[in-house]
Amino acid sequence: MEFQVRKATIEDAEAIASVHVESWRSTYEGILPAAFIASLDMKERAEGWKEVFAKGNSSIFVAEDEDGIFGFVSGGKLCENKDGGMIEGYEGELYAIYLLREHQGRGAGRRLVHALGDALLSRGLRSMLVWVLKQNPAVSFYQHLGGVQVMETQIEIGGVELPELAFGWPALHACVD
Repeated sequence: MEFQVRKATIEDAEAIASVHVESWRSTYEGILPAAFIASLDMKERAEGWKEVFAKGNSSIFVAEDEDGIFGFVSGGKLCENKDGGMIEGYEGELYAIYLLREHQGRGAGRRLVHALGDALLSRGLRSMLVWVLKQNPAVSFYQHLGGVQVMETQIEIGGVELPELAFGWPALHACVD
């Protein structure tokens, strides 16, 4: 499968939103309430992504092939954790990474993470963290990339409390090499 990873632009917001919603529907089926998954709105999500681009605080990359965008990653400076504090020793954060199911397992996720890691390093951020639902099959993806579990907490999504894990790369250069 031939594909490229490139820096995203605001013109990609609708395609990113489509991947975001479709990925949530396939990834979180059976994990999140069906009514919540059904309520995901592509137009709302696209407007949200346009706002992210307008703020300019995130590094965003897309994976695309001849049929269009099938994956994306975004990240930037570490946000406060769920308890309102910071996780000691981490500067950057992978905010979101999603690929359409039929494109998973072919190297695009790894290339997206590497592109984000390079962007964070160029911004002077030397470490990275990602939050992932414990039941998300992507947990093994982060472990395979060398992420180490550093925290577990609870998060509420769609009226349900779920366990969420934080995986970290204390030396980001090791993740992108």
